[in-house]
Amino acid sequence: MERLAGRVSFLQEAAFLLSISSPAASATLGAARDRLLEAEETDRTSLSNKDWEAIRRETCGACGNLMVPGWSCRIAQEPRQRDSPKSQKVPSNEANQHVQKDIVYACLRCSRETVQPLPYKFASRPLKKEKRKSFTTDSAFPQNQPSGGDAAKMTISGNASSKQRAKARKGGLQALLSQSKTAASGKGLDLMDFMQ
Repeated sequence: MERLAGRVSFLQEAAFLLSISSPAASATLGAARDRLLEAEETDRTSLSNKDWEAIRRETCGACGNLMVPGWSCRIAQEPRQRDSPKSQKVPSNEANQHVQKDIVYACLRCSRETVQPLPYKFASRPLKKEKRKSFTTDSAFPQNQPSGGDAAKMTISGNASSKQRAKARKGGLQALLSQSKTAASGKGLDLMDFMQ
């Protein structure tokens, strides 16, 4: 089995390396890889479902062409086809169910279409938004209030105008800036003092 895995990986890597410089040689190596997998009877039962889908996605099953989306293959998303004519009729209670989709890889060299089911992911429910609570600038920035400024204390509610919120933000930021300036100026000499 190790020898088979080595040969398969060699053919795969060689096909990848030659895909740009020689697409025909790359397709031949890809087809040889597929034939080798079939000859050694490594079918879907010996490979995991994920590995099998990766093999089908990488190379075309008919010509061995390397499937590069937009360059050597075309990808489309289509609704899943129903098998029996009875299932074509959709009852009214099932009308709201989600439509399952397939990804269709169409080889641009031989026009073969490879269909793979797209796993359906359920959308998560959005979290309930909490109501915004009104707060005052006193409780939000108690240490940042300027001492003796002409800034009036104002309450900011959830429906306050944007100008009022901007003014409150600006006041809080100015208080932080003034505090940092006073704290920085009391430290003594700085590098910039020696640079002059």
